[in-house]
Amino acid sequence: MNFVKSISVLLFLGASVHLAAQCPNNNSFYTDLTPSAPGESESDNCVWGGDYVTVDVVSGESYTFSMCGTSWDSMMTLYKDDGTFLAFNDDECDWQSEIEWTATFSGEVHVVIDKYYCNSNSSCGTLTVSWADSVSGGGGPGISGSGPANDDCADAIPIDCGDSVDGTTTNATDDDDAEDCGVSISAPGVWYSFEGNDEYVTFSLCDETDYDSKINIYSGTCDDMYCRAGNDDQYGCSNYSSEVTTLCYSGTTYFIFVQGYGNETGDFTLSVECHGYSDVPQDCSGGITICDDNTFGGNAASYGLVQELNDVNRGCLTVEHQSQWFFFSPITPGTIEFELSPTNGIDYDFAIWGPYESITCPPTESPLRCTYSALYEPTGLSLGAGDSSEPPSGDAWVEAITVNNDDVDKYYVMLIDNWTADNTAYSFEWNLTGVILNCALQLPVEFLEFSGKVLPQRNELYWATASEINNSHFEVERSMDMIDWEVISFIPGMGTVYQETEYIVNDPNRPFGVCYYRIKQVDNNGEFSYSHTIALEFNPMIEILSLFPNPTRQVINASIQANESEEVNVGLYELTGRLVQEFSIQLEPGVNLFTFDISEVEQGLYTFRIINDIGQNVATERLFKK
Repeated sequence: MNFVKSISVLLFLGASVHLAAQCPNNNSFYTDLTPSAPGESESDNCVWGGDYVTVDVVSGESYTFSMCGTSWDSMMTLYKDDGTFLAFNDDECDWQSEIEWTATFSGEVHVVIDKYYCNSNSSCGTLTVSWADSVSGGGGPGISGSGPANDDCADAIPIDCGDSVDGTTTNATDDDDAEDCGVSISAPGVWYSFEGNDEYVTFSLCDETDYDSKINIYSGTCDDMYCRAGNDDQYGCSNYSSEVTTLCYSGTTYFIFVQGYGNETGDFTLSVECHGYSDVPQDCSGGITICDDNTFGGNAASYGLVQELNDVNRGCLTVEHQSQWFFFSPITPGTIEFELSPTNGIDYDFAIWGPYESITCPPTESPLRCTYSALYEPTGLSLGAGDSSEPPSGDAWVEAITVNNDDVDKYYVMLIDNWTADNTAYSFEWNLTGVILNCALQLPVEFLEFSGKVLPQRNELYWATASEINNSHFEVERSMDMIDWEVISFIPGMGTVYQETEYIVNDPNRPFGVCYYRIKQVDNNGEFSYSHTIALEFNPMIEILSLFPNPTRQVINASIQANESEEVNVGLYELTGRLVQEFSIQLEPGVNLFTFDISEVEQGLYTFRIINDIGQNVATERLFKK
């Protein structure tokens, strides 16, 4: 299991090769072409390259946007009115373009027309927008029948941030599109779709389900799905209900499959909550408080925004793969044992830090307990195990934690990590002797928010606290690599207050590129803890407009905007920061288009970075290889 894999990668660069990637959404508005009813069309015989038209669409309905028959080589890109990319076509009909698309939302779309390659044109052509006839019969959205309207993936009901939708799996039928993902497919289910937004999103059935439910998350299309996450019996949810939090990338469609344990079916409420990059259990700052000895389950689809294991705190571990963070605090002395069991035979590891006077995120010392065993078996704490930490050759069990009187009311931080990184869930069963866990953990400072924005002359940082207890001060820290940190500002705290307090700090001396920020909160007694980490990128000269398709199996197309001629390096990096391959490319003013063949890159999540001639990281995007 835990070994360094050698990856042989072949990455081809075609700096001068034209490719089929969407054109920027920066054309001029021309007209509106919205059909008035299903089965009808609207046309205009003089749409210019460099124009766009608006169309009002209805969720679940199908549309065709066509330039077929135009005398010049056209390209067509479909965007949501907020700039979200939806679809692209070049040369569907000879040298002209056509897009067939089913609306995933109700609202306005932009149909961007360009002459090949992404240029305006001195002549115009006919654009036709057709609204397909509504489909009659069973199975579609809003159509009556023996089963739920969203019984099939093709009829997935679109959902968005903040939605709470009632559904049922009663009378649902088996669906061949659903494959085991995190948890097995055991019962007929129903489908929902979600358009990625570069945020962490929680899809929850928690406490709102009248039967034992499961949930699976996929990305891609109904015909070509990639497993992202799954869950059965999330900790803290009643009625054996489930919940998943995962990072959803912009430009990617996600499918949510709701099913039951065994062959159970019933009614449920699915809620959608978008978090940004904070307060998610993949990062320590969003850790889950465990306050009882009930068995629970969980899984993760990523390591969060920040790799929080480092040379100081990792102990026997290396990096986070697919991880979750937890906190617990005993209020009585005794012994802590537990068993962590994957639902399938894969490899889970864990580490526990503490005891602390207050929660420290991320931990700042080696773990109290740690196992990196290579065995694909259950792991945990056990009396008589004998060791407190073990390498890959270990037996997966380390010594139980003895809670003495001096350890009562102190805090422990626990990381559970899926080394196999295959989205498989686990169950966690406590064995507590004398120990009772505290449900009322009181943090010295309760952060409501920590965010920032890039302004023309400075980076602006904002945070707010709901309450503060014995808070001496805050230290604002900045880093370029999340290893070496420097204090850039010192802000006095409020002492003890039970009201919301807001803070704003400016950084006028920001370096060029990506800056990482965190807030160190220091108590009157010298104890301290950290906020989550945010990243702000100051890069006015170079911008990655798009990586398409993403996720991808074969090639990745890069559309890069530059303000001046410049030779830069393009690098593909593993999440550990290891450079896989690097090439030198020449950027010219305007939109530059390149293609990369990554068919031989191993499946996983990477970062695509542009490095300028002085070694600064000037642009970064995440890339998922299927």
